[in-house]
Amino acid sequence: MTTTIYRPEIDGLRAIAVLPVILFHAGFERFSGGYVGVDVFFVISGYLITGIIYGDILKGNFSIVHFYERRARRILPALFFVSVVCLLFAWFWMLPSELASLSESLIAVNLFVSNIYFWQSLDYFAGPAEMQAFLHTWSLAVEEQFYFFFPLFMLLVGGLRKGFLLAIVALGLLASLALAEYASSHHPTANFYLLPTRAWELLTGAVIAIYMQDRKGTFPLLARHIGGGVGLAMILFAVFFFDASTPFPSLWAVVPVLGTALVILLSNGTDIVGRLLSWRPVVGIGLISYSAYLWHQPVFVFAKERSLEPIGDFGFLLLSVLSLLLAWFSWLFVELPFRNRRNFTRGQIFKSALVMSCLMVGVGVFGKYADGIPWRFDEEVKRIVDFRYIKHHVPEVCHATTGRMLSIEETCEYNEEGEKIVVVWGDSHATPLVLPVADRVDALGMKVKMLVYTNCLPIAGYTRESEPNCGTFNNKVMDYLTNNDDVEMVIMLGRYPLQFEAAIFDNGKGGIEDGASHRAIPMDSSIDVAEDDDTRIEIVGQLLHETVDQLVKDGKRVVLVYPVPEVGWDVPVLLAKERIFGIERETPLSTSYELFRERAETSYRQLSRVEEDENVLKIYPAELLCDTYLTGRCSAQFEDELFYYDSNHLSVVGASMLVDHMFHKMVGKGWVNDSVIEISSRRE
Repeated sequence: MTTTIYRPEIDGLRAIAVLPVILFHAGFERFSGGYVGVDVFFVISGYLITGIIYGDILKGNFSIVHFYERRARRILPALFFVSVVCLLFAWFWMLPSELASLSESLIAVNLFVSNIYFWQSLDYFAGPAEMQAFLHTWSLAVEEQFYFFFPLFMLLVGGLRKGFLLAIVALGLLASLALAEYASSHHPTANFYLLPTRAWELLTGAVIAIYMQDRKGTFPLLARHIGGGVGLAMILFAVFFFDASTPFPSLWAVVPVLGTALVILLSNGTDIVGRLLSWRPVVGIGLISYSAYLWHQPVFVFAKERSLEPIGDFGFLLLSVLSLLLAWFSWLFVELPFRNRRNFTRGQIFKSALVMSCLMVGVGVFGKYADGIPWRFDEEVKRIVDFRYIKHHVPEVCHATTGRMLSIEETCEYNEEGEKIVVVWGDSHATPLVLPVADRVDALGMKVKMLVYTNCLPIAGYTRESEPNCGTFNNKVMDYLTNNDDVEMVIMLGRYPLQFEAAIFDNGKGGIEDGASHRAIPMDSSIDVAEDDDTRIEIVGQLLHETVDQLVKDGKRVVLVYPVPEVGWDVPVLLAKERIFGIERETPLSTSYELFRERAETSYRQLSRVEEDENVLKIYPAELLCDTYLTGRCSAQFEDELFYYDSNHLSVVGASMLVDHMFHKMVGKGWVNDSVIEISSRRE
């Protein structure tokens, strides 16, 4: 068996690789490890390409130019075709921020560095990744980076005795695998996307190709039956039992990679697995697998763009079939014609590839630096989208967040000439309050200090699970507050339901927010709360109670802001898309008040443990937004004004309303004089 003979079971193996990837990205939970299909592709690619390179080197006729011509014919035409179609749909359907992001990724795709781009910008398993039409091209970038170096390496060492060559390649394989195992726990995102921790998978295929080159005879039939069956079972085990929590790639990745190696090494048309993989329908899917891989992610992304409602399993099944139909079309009318040297010469291939790459990069640069070309849409769409872009006017560097810890001295201050200090302390829900508060206390000669850590509740002694810096930051804040007599007032706001319930918000009507759930836990590691949510919540609630009590004892006035109602839908995005698609909204956007009460019940109970006091003011955002504009509903908009800039954060308008309400209450308690409520925000 040599690597130059066509093996239909290899095309069948490609089908086993691509279908789980498609079904994984479609969101079918049964295929929770479907992403390992990419690893199967890597092994197949390493096997086939090395077989060609090594065979030509042994014959003395290997050509680098000819090699890259083959790669260009194989990879680029379908990639350009899919990219152009994506741009057409993006022009009409994507909001400016989305098109700007797509344009930026398009640059990376055509420079074959999309793996590096997505490493810097996205977690593959996080919610926002689902809306990146070119996310899947990271694996193409890994392959092309590998094949930039590997042919040159083979030219240097390919003439060595087979045993020495195998030893050298195997050594590189083991080094890459060891690096992947280390990086899986120390640098997981880089580990997933980058070549050094993926190279061992391609080198596994290379080892097989070198070993099988000119090998005489085959393995015994029984060995092929057993080995092929075990190999396929290992791949399927990874597909069905791995998930986003599996460290990957790591030693766990050996399961699908070794399984693929066993199938390639042992199966052919005579054993059970070989016959199964050689079945014509399976081979047919394998033949179109590259195009299917290219199409499936854009199909899913643009279906979500157009739908506005969650797509169910049946819808994703139809979209998966559509991906295969588009793959058949591009395989027949794009891939095959360009692979045929009688249709296009080498010069034509290289020249057209250069022109198209430059064109794609140029389009990407224009889309990025034109901020997503907002003039594609009418003024009303742009007005709505502005709520998304403006957010809160506070610079991003003012927030502490994962990977960017701020010292107390580095945090932002406003009204710096003021003497007494108002502190706004909390997570990102507190950020929109900062400038409206600063506007209103400026006339009182007070400064505002912003102490915000994203996804970190304002509670001393607590932390967010898997984010110890949150607790460290909060304890430093508490030290600052209790040791600073200039601090007169502390405004505390956090998204308590997200961390008490440890679940993202689903409004029950199709509005399921993007993002991950988070869990509030005590910093005290001696307390075991792993299996008991009620105990965990009670302990964190007690820590909140103690935090407020300590501040009051130290002479601070505390404004305790209860949860802001969540929406689920990204408010500006949904309303802008409705406008773009010509959908008339019959009633203002809102969510169920009853659902909010259920969602916030635990948070209200814990916040209510804080006793009423002359130096404690409790503020309820629901009093403004729920059962007011619409009976039994929590409003996300009123006429042309939007109260949120996304699915849960108050917009400038919503925050100003809440701060006005807060200061009215302060006047009632005698904390400030009534002149302050006449001050309107400079930035509204």
